[in-house]
Amino acid sequence: MPRIDATRMTSEEFRQQLLDAMLSANPVDDLLELWEELRTFERKYGMTSEEFYEAYKAGSLPEELQHCVEWAATYHMFSKLKHRVESALMQAAVLVSES
Repeated sequence: MPRIDATRMTSEEFRQQLLDAMLSANPVDDLLELWEELRTFERKYGMTSEEFYEAYKAGSLPEELQHCVEWAATYHMFSKLKHRVESALMQAAVLVSES
């Protein structure tokens, strides 16, 4: 996933870096990177991301996991991106089959 550090940039430099990042982005690579981050959390805390996220949404996380907002955000981004990639693949498959 492209990263931008905008701490010492002009608005034009930021705009250009954002454009460059958008043009070089690959959603499959981004999905794999997020998946690796999720696997790190899963190994550290001994539960799947799905189990964690359900408990997070229900407000029933154990005390030691109450600080894991980053895990929840990563899982949310992963789920949204996975859905977008799956939808794009399905649309491409339909277009190919109609050809």
